[in-house]
Amino acid sequence: MASSCSSHLPSSIMTLPTQKHLSSVDAVFGNDDLVTEILLRVPAKAVLKLKLVSKKWLSIISPTSFAILHTRRNPHTVSALLLNFSSFFKEPSKHKYVSLDGKSLVYLSYDFLDFDPNNLGCFSTYVSQSCNGLLLCPKWKWCSTERSKPTDYIFNPTTRQFALLPLPPNDGKYFTRIQLVFDPLESPRYRVVCIQFFNSELKIYVYSSETKDWKLSVKLENFDLLSVNFTDGVSWNGAVHWMSPMGNGLSFLLDMECLQTIPRPPLPENWQGKNFRYFGESGGQLHFIGILAGNQNPDDLNMGIVSPDMSHDQSTDQSIVVYSMERGCSKWFAKYCLHMNAIVMAYPEITGDKDLTASPFSAEKWFDLLSFIEGSDEEGALLVMRTSGEIISYSFKNNILKKILSFPLKHATCYAFNYTETLSCV
Repeated sequence: MASSCSSHLPSSIMTLPTQKHLSSVDAVFGNDDLVTEILLRVPAKAVLKLKLVSKKWLSIISPTSFAILHTRRNPHTVSALLLNFSSFFKEPSKHKYVSLDGKSLVYLSYDFLDFDPNNLGCFSTYVSQSCNGLLLCPKWKWCSTERSKPTDYIFNPTTRQFALLPLPPNDGKYFTRIQLVFDPLESPRYRVVCIQFFNSELKIYVYSSETKDWKLSVKLENFDLLSVNFTDGVSWNGAVHWMSPMGNGLSFLLDMECLQTIPRPPLPENWQGKNFRYFGESGGQLHFIGILAGNQNPDDLNMGIVSPDMSHDQSTDQSIVVYSMERGCSKWFAKYCLHMNAIVMAYPEITGDKDLTASPFSAEKWFDLLSFIEGSDEEGALLVMRTSGEIISYSFKNNILKKILSFPLKHATCYAFNYTETLSCV
């Protein structure tokens, strides 16, 4: 009966809503400026899929100017971790993409880093650094008839775009370290810092993606290499920073082309290098993380008060302390503290014994800090750790421990790189 009644309705009433709807849709999607504003608010991976909607959308999304504007409009928050792990057997290293909430897990194929079709075979490829969505990927070519040659790439895993870095000037005798510097909020261009050292002579070259060339920025004689650890640099605030496990640091200021020392964190007098856990950047801040004895408090540490070891139970009487650097690079301050008791009580098996007092907890042996992520005010800061065959996160805002991923290979090495989606060009 309903169908017979509807047949007597005026045709204008039946078609008018549809016509209004179609006209409004046409008005929106027929306006290129409005479509651009909408697409600028869509996540990077989704934008790439929307290229297939129409030729018009493809023409809007494809230009470099859109990629630059999209990168600036979208905050560079860490959405996931790129895990690289190896079990020391003949199998090559594996990669996994895992979201910070553990809800999304992707087992990446073995050819994940085989992005350059002109340089396949005889190569060992790995990720050495992640910087605001771009990866620094060194490749070593191992052939019996040819000397091993390094090849460095800048790779965007979101867009699968890559750029081959030209080799920096080197006569073959220098110890070399490469560091990527990229802040899309400052510039769409990236720079690469190359550290070279030989017989107390230090050279620093800087490559610009704009000029496509290397420039010698620093040359020093009688430089003490032991004063700093150039192995793992961190890009932050227009400079590259290096820290030793003992807290000694050095910065290279790119625009001023000079080196300067970094203040030492307020570590206790009995601080040992083995207690160092992490040095990195997140949320626009520089962080130094270590293990201190006792149940520490940030306010006390900033006043120079270090809680003594008041307990014979070593399994719980340790704290993870997160130090942050002031923006002017003038001093460190203790920002977060996590008492080991919280981890041990949630995962008592990490002590190797159900009786916590019978088997003292060794942070050096059973605890790996993979990443520290300074989130927004709503999300708070996250500490990502590997312990007892699992990768877990701790929220300093909610005081919640959460399992991200089971990790059954207890003897495998694991490296984590912060993953950020971006349309940034390389």
